[in-house]
Amino acid sequence: MVRKPNFKLLAKGNDITSKIKANLISLNYEDKEGSESDEISFVVNGIYAKPIFGDQLELWLGYGDNLYHCGKFSVQTATRDYKANTTEVRATAVNFASPGKIAKRRSWENTSLFSIASKIAGENILSAKTSGTDQPIASVLQNNISDLDFLYSLCFEYGYIMKVANNTIVITSKDGKGDESQTSNTPKNENLPSFEISLTECESLSITEANRNSYTAVIVQWHDSKDGKDKQTKIGNGEQTYKLNIPEPKSDNEAFKKGEAKLNELQRGGINGSLTATGRELRAGGKLKITGVAGLENVEFSIKSVSHNLNTTSYMIDVEFEG
Repeated sequence: MVRKPNFKLLAKGNDITSKIKANLISLNYEDKEGSESDEISFVVNGIYAKPIFGDQLELWLGYGDNLYHCGKFSVQTATRDYKANTTEVRATAVNFASPGKIAKRRSWENTSLFSIASKIAGENILSAKTSGTDQPIASVLQNNISDLDFLYSLCFEYGYIMKVANNTIVITSKDGKGDESQTSNTPKNENLPSFEISLTECESLSITEANRNSYTAVIVQWHDSKDGKDKQTKIGNGEQTYKLNIPEPKSDNEAFKKGEAKLNELQRGGINGSLTATGRELRAGGKLKITGVAGLENVEFSIKSVSHNLNTTSYMIDVEFEG
């Protein structure tokens, strides 16, 4: 039985699926890990005015009645090609006209990562959803950078994943749960979604392994102003070490988390891959297992991006991942 690609699209809460489907040329959904905003775009036959789409779109993708929710998006542009008689609409998960994209300079004192996320969410009319162990932050400067870019840089520094989806800032630790007894080789965070795909389901699959320095440990160094001494701590084992100088941390755990995040960063990215398959739900930032390939039975990859491409006859995805 051949499955028929399908979607559902709401504009300001009103169902415009039938109108778009009758004239659809293509529909794309870009799901990305990190600071880049998720985006949807579609091209239809005919010249349409922006009020047809409103300021907010909500999308579902899938087959038949089995659809999964992609998220809510803010309309950015509506481009009309009068010669070709087509209209293209683009919308992002972050409203780039919002205060969240305005550069600011301010200091954050005696706080934590989740507290900063909550305050920034409130200032930008967003919700905040956090999971894992919070990270104390003694002092950090938001130096002429937007709220969302600043928060993403903090998450990256401490080893957390951040996304903005459905008007919500979502933050979860990428590796482990922040326990001081853990090392960079701790199990992946179970809060992250997990997916599996077999070789037979892939239209294409390629994996590149880079020849790079294999660091097994990070030595974190800082100056203790109270004792007037230089201090350090080692994360990981082995002689192949990377030295990381940081400002004085509030606690040993803060230094540990920065070192662990750096070691995980150094150890990731040695393997990069891409695949093309029939459309399905895969989430950027999630975990991916590929079955049916010798040597990959116990390998877990991190999904960097998923590009969904749907038209009237087919639904395909292009996936980038790393290990």
